[in-house]
Amino acid sequence: MLLAFLSFIVGLALLVLVFSVLFSRKNDKNLNIYSLLIIGSAGIQRFLQGVEEFKLIDSFKNPFVDNFLHQFFMLVFAYLFFDNLLFKKTPVKKVILHLVFPTLFVLVHSLFNLNPGLVKLVLFLFSSLYVLLPGLLIWKFIYKRKNYKELIHFQTIKNWTYFTFGIYFSFYLIYNYVFVNNPQTIGTGYFIQFYHTTALIWLAMIIYILKNPVILYGQQLLLKNINTSSKEDLVVWRSIKLEPTEAEDLELEKKVKSKVDEIIFAIKKYEEKLLQDLVEVPTLKELAFELDYPQSHLKYVFNYYSFCSFSEYQNNLKIKYALKLIKAGYLDTRTIDSLATRCLFSNRRTFYRNFNKCVGFTPTEYQAQISSAAL
Repeated sequence: MLLAFLSFIVGLALLVLVFSVLFSRKNDKNLNIYSLLIIGSAGIQRFLQGVEEFKLIDSFKNPFVDNFLHQFFMLVFAYLFFDNLLFKKTPVKKVILHLVFPTLFVLVHSLFNLNPGLVKLVLFLFSSLYVLLPGLLIWKFIYKRKNYKELIHFQTIKNWTYFTFGIYFSFYLIYNYVFVNNPQTIGTGYFIQFYHTTALIWLAMIIYILKNPVILYGQQLLLKNINTSSKEDLVVWRSIKLEPTEAEDLELEKKVKSKVDEIIFAIKKYEEKLLQDLVEVPTLKELAFELDYPQSHLKYVFNYYSFCSFSEYQNNLKIKYALKLIKAGYLDTRTIDSLATRCLFSNRRTFYRNFNKCVGFTPTEYQAQISSAAL
């Protein structure tokens, strides 16, 4: 009874997650629709089973309780989920191609009531294939050569990919064990056993999603996350476009609008790499090459979503590096002139002026503030 109640609560939670995403997402942000289909289907199945078990509606029977046909489609959705997660865009032709066999098989079984032994064999082979295919996708993506943009994407989704594939494989094992042992007689309750057994796994997934909401909400949360900065950081990016788009940028905006968060996230990640040991500040052309975005897209983002121009951003990089060095104790043993040179400024005066403008303190005052805070 405890597992039945947990399964019912998990079903409700999954449905709440789906509705939360659908009602709070932004229209111009992409979602992995297959994750919502899987989560929503699992939520509906468990919710309806709870309604029947706890007799919330008189004489209600869960239509999924002894039905396996929908699992063919769930397997395809799982594959498409991984394909979309790793490669961001799944062509419609590919979706249709993968849905052809399950649609035909379900139709044939509905018309001719195929032998249960044959059905078990087909589902086992089909599910085995659709566990192998996502595994191959993940292997291919891990070992393929990546440009910097693809590397950032993989770092962002890596843990979620491994976590979901592990859960998917465990579902494959449990479901096939239950299905093979199911005598295919209505009312046996074998699928109820499956719902109850996997409720704890779904609960683990819900907890993981709540701790990492970007999984469902997609890149619309990335900008919010990277703008949560410490007091010492120089604020560069804003979450909304304040100025109206100029007429000459309207066509460009159609191409860039859905990628804004992704581009800013890529810039921030590349900035982290630069500030490990700043030896040169990239030009716009060099930055576009490293991130694999057109220069026009970067110009648009800096024009409408940044508090500074690109040339000012280049100076900000130098100042951020200076802040990092000061906090690491650089000025304890070296001079301001040395710091200015190390941060790629041509002279001490230029360094002082830019530092004071960005930070609001001179380097010496900032060092004293850091030292007093440490006491």
